[in-house]
Amino acid sequence: MDYVDAIRREAERVFEDKARAAVWLTQRRTAFGDRSALELARDRAGYQQVLETIHCLEHSFGS
Repeated sequence: MDYVDAIRREAERVFEDKARAAVWLTQRRTAFGDRSALELARDRAGYQQVLETIHCLEHSFGS
């Protein structure tokens, strides 16, 4: 499985904008150990962590 491609598609779906998703995916985040989501999502464990974060964001958008 290409985790980076999968996380990019999921972020684009949630953010509903490729540019906004790209910014979010490439910015370093404290929650990701000062790495970007794309850096973290290179393996299964990192992918799961980023996916969980994206889903938390998705649910907070509706609030």
